[in-house]
Amino acid sequence: MKLDVSEKEAGETIREYALRVLHSNLLSMNLVPGTALSEQEIANELKTSRTPVREACIRLAQEGVLTIFPQKGTYVAKIDLEQVSESIFLRDTMEHAIMQIACKEFSQENLYSLQDCLYMQQLCLQRKDNKRFFELDGRFHGIIFAGCGKHRIWQMIERMSLNYNRVRMLSLLNGSYEMETLFGQHQTIFAAIDSKNRSSGDVVMSEHIDKVMKDMEELKKKYPAYFKK
Repeated sequence: MKLDVSEKEAGETIREYALRVLHSNLLSMNLVPGTALSEQEIANELKTSRTPVREACIRLAQEGVLTIFPQKGTYVAKIDLEQVSESIFLRDTMEHAIMQIACKEFSQENLYSLQDCLYMQQLCLQRKDNKRFFELDGRFHGIIFAGCGKHRIWQMIERMSLNYNRVRMLSLLNGSYEMETLFGQHQTIFAAIDSKNRSSGDVVMSEHIDKVMKDMEELKKKYPAYFKK
């Protein structure tokens, strides 16, 4: 097991750092479902004690992406399709609601932030950087929610979307969902908000979210060991 480890951020506690690194490795599929984790090895890689790693693992187990077996060990949980389905329902409901608000009252300053995010996504396309693109995808939607005064709702959605996001990343890595397609949808979402065209935004938002459900059947056949039965 080799983690993709970033530097600790300013003001970040050791527990927050461990949680962020593990979260990132789970979402990037660097830690695939079924992988056994060693808290001591993780602590060594992060140059910390086992306690913050243990706390981070407990938090991720509560969120459904790790499974802790007493006296046996900690494993990356298989993808729970029921949780994915619930996340799709939640995102579909909330993303359409936020488009309605954004098309009415999104500020020019927030549009600039979205535009900057699109520019960085374009760089990721050129460099074929799936992981960074995926992070910017989340930032793009987060900017929309924050710009509508609903940033805490986006944080709630993110907490409930770990299995959903693992499927999305697996789709990207598998080639089922190309970055070019995602980027084009983001451009259309931006244009819909900019022109206050809610109907156009609703259509592309549905395509953006529903693609995950369509991909899951193919992914289950190709990676049966990754999914909970």
